[in-house]
Amino acid sequence: MMRLTDREKVIGACALAVGLVVGLWAGLWLLPAEALNVPTNVQETPTGTVERAVYLPVPKSFFGVTISVPAVAAWYSYVRLRDDPSEATEEEVRNAVSDGGHDR
Repeated sequence: MMRLTDREKVIGACALAVGLVVGLWAGLWLLPAEALNVPTNVQETPTGTVERAVYLPVPKSFFGVTISVPAVAAWYSYVRLRDDPSEATEEEVRNAVSDGGHDR
């Protein structure tokens, strides 16, 4: 089984959060308005005719996911990394050099 470090877990959590949010919205935007059967308003402007959707057919859960998933990933990242020393201490470096870089 693969053992991941805290840093790798945090990177995975953030990548998952970004991928989920981008995937939800990209999937919705890929659908044409005609496929969703959304009523439109047609307005005449000096530059031409503009057709706009009366409402955007976005599920309410998308907004909750857009806010909560990155917030949970940020909280998870903070909790995982706040006590983790990011650099090796001098003693660890000295021990690694003295034993040839092998973990014993």
